[in-house]
Amino acid sequence: MVMAAGASTRYGSAKQLARLPSGCTLVRHAAVTALETGLPVQMVIGSHGELVRAELVGLDIEIVDATEWWRGIGRSIAQGVDAVLARAAPSGLLLTLADLPQVTSEDLMRMADLHRQSPDRLLVSGFGDNRGPPCLFPADCLPALQALIGDDGARGIVKMNAARVVVVPLAAAGFDIDRPADLLKMPRT
Repeated sequence: MVMAAGASTRYGSAKQLARLPSGCTLVRHAAVTALETGLPVQMVIGSHGELVRAELVGLDIEIVDATEWWRGIGRSIAQGVDAVLARAAPSGLLLTLADLPQVTSEDLMRMADLHRQSPDRLLVSGFGDNRGPPCLFPADCLPALQALIGDDGARGIVKMNAARVVVVPLAAAGFDIDRPADLLKMPRT
């Protein structure tokens, strides 16, 4: 599940539509990266929804409209999980953000492989002293994700499950796009 529902207040405009040095928009890049894993991909959109949806035309992904995106990323996650559970009973949920352009499909597959080895573990990316997405939540955490609301995202769920959290070193997760100047720090590839 790729989160791309926010209003981009720090960015100042529709961050999802920001162009990377490659010319690809953040949201399309995130979707293509997720598709390269071969796993089913769901994109959760909200603010700037029609513009974001237009960037995803032609991709084999499920698009979920987070109709309550304005209530925070937690509520958008909850609406995305509702959609997942309406069609499947997964062993876990790999959650990433559209504004993490240096995260690769190999990074996501590594997390999926680790989940297959220990499906009861909650996997969290580690970058320096920080922890965050991409994260892979085991199935028994999905009801808690469905209950989220607000801007803290899933931090509380990770904290409540600290005994079974495995930190997966992932330096690429430490670089996110919050402001236009962050794009200038992107390597040209």
